[in-house]
Amino acid sequence: MLVAARARAAHLLSIGVPLLAIVLWTEPAHAYAWMIRHGYGGCITCHVDPSGGELLTPYGRVQSDLLLRMHYGKDTTSASASSTSSGGDFNSFDSFDSFESDESEKKDKGADTDEDKGADEEKGADEEKGADEEKGADGDKEKPKAEAEAAPAEADSGVPAKSSGFLWGLFEPPDWLLLGGAFRLASTLKNSEYSVFPMQADLWGQIQIGVFRANATIGVSKVGVGSPHARAAQVTTNQGDEYNLLSRVHWLGVDIAGGKYTLRAGRMNLPYGVRIPEHTMWVREATQTDRESDQQHGVALAYNGDLFRGEIMAIAGNYQVNPDAYRERGGSMYIEGLLTEDFALGVSALATNAKADRITLDQEDTVRQDYGVMARSAPVEQLVILFEADVLLRSRRESGYVGFLQADMEFIQGLHFMLTGEALDNGSIDGQPRAKGFGEPRFGGWISADWFFLPHMEVRVDAIIRQQDPFTLLSQIHVFL
Repeated sequence: MLVAARARAAHLLSIGVPLLAIVLWTEPAHAYAWMIRHGYGGCITCHVDPSGGELLTPYGRVQSDLLLRMHYGKDTTSASASSTSSGGDFNSFDSFDSFESDESEKKDKGADTDEDKGADEEKGADEEKGADEEKGADGDKEKPKAEAEAAPAEADSGVPAKSSGFLWGLFEPPDWLLLGGAFRLASTLKNSEYSVFPMQADLWGQIQIGVFRANATIGVSKVGVGSPHARAAQVTTNQGDEYNLLSRVHWLGVDIAGGKYTLRAGRMNLPYGVRIPEHTMWVREATQTDRESDQQHGVALAYNGDLFRGEIMAIAGNYQVNPDAYRERGGSMYIEGLLTEDFALGVSALATNAKADRITLDQEDTVRQDYGVMARSAPVEQLVILFEADVLLRSRRESGYVGFLQADMEFIQGLHFMLTGEALDNGSIDGQPRAKGFGEPRFGGWISADWFFLPHMEVRVDAIIRQQDPFTLLSQIHVFL
């Protein structure tokens, strides 16, 4: 049965990849999502994880302040940042492994370069005089770094606010230490019942000495008995309404070949699919590749080049799950190509084996395989399309599939409206009748509003409509340090 399922998966992919390329291939445009509207194809420019997520680099903090949050009563920097980073020339747009196309653009966006640091340290009289004259002649030039740190964000000059730093700039870690964190307070309205609960309370940190890195997170969460989320990331084993310590990721790494390659060992996010924050989206639940608790222990090698990026991971199992029978061993990978400055197309694959199934509690050998395509595109100004479709292969089931299509519209900087459609068929279970989501397609939709209203602060509301589920209104207040 698995042989036939694999043949079906290969057939679907052979049709889906070229069809997707035809549908989503567009002329260059500038729209917001995953920073691709500004010519940022990859994630390593702003995140310490080479495939994106969690802790920000210093450069990522600057861009978060300049390009992510709303600037009240001032022109946003989105248009100017887009024009400097892309401008329609495919040969000059930002690659997966670079911050900007040249050093002058780094300065325009407020990023620190080696030349900036040297100028700040020396601050000769002639340099100060020249800077004052230049400022008087052209108000759009960047202020010196010392002034930039003390001044509020000015969208028209591209100067980041001091609040872009850790703890809103109240504490500046040394150069070898990066710190961050997140707190999410969520509320749900479902079946006329309203509940409020802490969704996330994590601290993140990384120590980097030369090419060597040590990265870890620590957090707390209440985990309900039988919950598929958070429990797999537990460090302590309290039950019911008690709090537990969590560690979602912890790894040691080394940068190779000037940072184009990163070799890591530890507990990491699985390299698979579009790394979206919605951990309850079917595409992340069905493939068990969310950033909430689906991380695995193993060894991974990531590559971020000019036009391609990818990561491959040997999975040793989740050693925060017991007993050993539930630990999956195998591999996961993705590769993505930047075809134009605002269109990326990729493929993913995952294959694992365990002696028992942690989700269904089936005590037989379980093989899990997922193969998929993903795309990010900007078909019109201010609109970004995210897409993923995966084939699901499981022991004792027919083949299934899962996918989502999301349109993200940023009408003004910092305010997003999103429409998401999703479909799921886990495949019918041997010996059981077909049902919605198990042998028959199941559909869902999200209507979302996301507002980055202050530095390090976000409010999001999702109206979730799914077949066989009650209507759910999910609200979140997100504070990230």
